[in-house]
Amino acid sequence: MVWIIAVAFLGFCWWRVTRARERTAELTAAGILRSPLYWLSNSLVGLLLALVLHIAHIQSPVPTFLWLAALAIIVALLFLRRTLKWRYPV
Repeated sequence: MVWIIAVAFLGFCWWRVTRARERTAELTAAGILRSPLYWLSNSLVGLLLALVLHIAHIQSPVPTFLWLAALAIIVALLFLRRTLKWRYPV
């Protein structure tokens, strides 16, 4: 039974890699990969992931400013996403 799940997982990974290659080709053709907004949004996603992992790691009550920082990053990401969709309608 475990081998069926392993084969399904490997098939899913293979499918995601092929879709990622197609998506990268589309983004390159549109010129979005050279955009500083694209790289800023990717950096903010990494920062948000690090902040959420830090919040999850804290044993005591989480300070309010960390929640506010996470909320501010999410709002900034929503605005960046809208800006990128407006600038590069792919």
